[in-house]
Amino acid sequence: MKNERETDNRTQLIYETDGMCVAFDAVVIQSENLPEGAFVILDRTAFFPGGGGQECDSGYITTPDGEDIRVTKTAIVDGQVRHYLERPVPAGTAVAGRVDAKTRYARMQNHGSEHLISGIIKRDYGYENVGFHMTDEEVVIDTGGILTDEQIRLVEERANEAVFKNIPFVISFPTPEQARNSQYRSKIDIYDNIRLVSVDGYDVCACCAPHVNSTGQLGVIKITSAMPHRGGMRLTVTAGADAYHDYVMLHDNNASIMEILSSPRRETAAFLREYAGKMNSLRSEATQLKKELAKVVTETVIDTLKTKDADIKTPEMIFTSCLDMKGLRDLVNECTKVYGGMICAFSGDDDNGYGYIFAVRAECAKEADIKGFLEGFKTACGAQGGGSDVMVQGTCRAARKDIEEYFRPVRNNA
Repeated sequence: MKNERETDNRTQLIYETDGMCVAFDAVVIQSENLPEGAFVILDRTAFFPGGGGQECDSGYITTPDGEDIRVTKTAIVDGQVRHYLERPVPAGTAVAGRVDAKTRYARMQNHGSEHLISGIIKRDYGYENVGFHMTDEEVVIDTGGILTDEQIRLVEERANEAVFKNIPFVISFPTPEQARNSQYRSKIDIYDNIRLVSVDGYDVCACCAPHVNSTGQLGVIKITSAMPHRGGMRLTVTAGADAYHDYVMLHDNNASIMEILSSPRRETAAFLREYAGKMNSLRSEATQLKKELAKVVTETVIDTLKTKDADIKTPEMIFTSCLDMKGLRDLVNECTKVYGGMICAFSGDDDNGYGYIFAVRAECAKEADIKGFLEGFKTACGAQGGGSDVMVQGTCRAARKDIEEYFRPVRNNA
């Protein structure tokens, strides 16, 4: 892994000492228009080229005639900070740079929260940050050991205490000797050309990314999820503006629950638990009622079938709206025990479609050719499904009258 601070020092890196600077003046000292895109190198820049888990900045460069040219991305290539543009700007041009401030600030808030949380976990529990990933909405931190729910809550509380204390983020550039004699977090052993970001009493970390001036500018820090991961914990964190937007989303969801349940704002969880208990009870009652209803339907159908003479060429149609596919299958199985012809059972309605099961006894399978019968039904009624020589099943979107119309000639010609 490389040291992400390595540059050729042709460009003054404003973002390293002033993360809040998002507007600056500069001069183009190199301009290229390559097949992969145009880029310029400036004598000074506030555009962060990415690194340390934080994405690169974008924004605009304004020419002397007032034209805004989009900076699509920035990156360190061959030790130099390249600003990729929508079109080239000649070397020697005096320009004004403008970083996308809203995005930069939100990223610094999330990144600063990671420093506090990782530093507190290291300080209080001895676990290293073994993984770090940041998006434009949240931070993911992997710890080197397991934390309990209580410990995670304490980490969050202590991080926010640091926010309320408004402690400065201090930037320093130690010599290699000073670095070797210092204690700081880093995933690699580096001592040359490093930049330390410190929050007194909480964290010292080697980092190349811009940061806010003080912890108070982080706004608020919230650990939104925590789960075991590879022998440690994976924490998802949001801060500042992103934490605010997350709170608004949760507030709106809670307001909807309050309206649905007629619940006080602080008691939605209790109301939901009560509601869930009632739903489980009703679900159990509904399951029992379905069983009893299926039994009644089955007994009624069986009594009717016992009065009929079976004809393998004459499908016996059954329609019901109260059975699911398991109940329909149970019904069909009982029917084939007492009836030697083909059973064609449907459950559903015209609005939602029908589930169907066609079945015959094993000894009648060859004469019935139930698969062949199914193919004709699928073509005529737009059905889907398949099965074996004794039972086929599937779904059908045709209306009941169309299904019955298809069966009419089949039954009449039997």
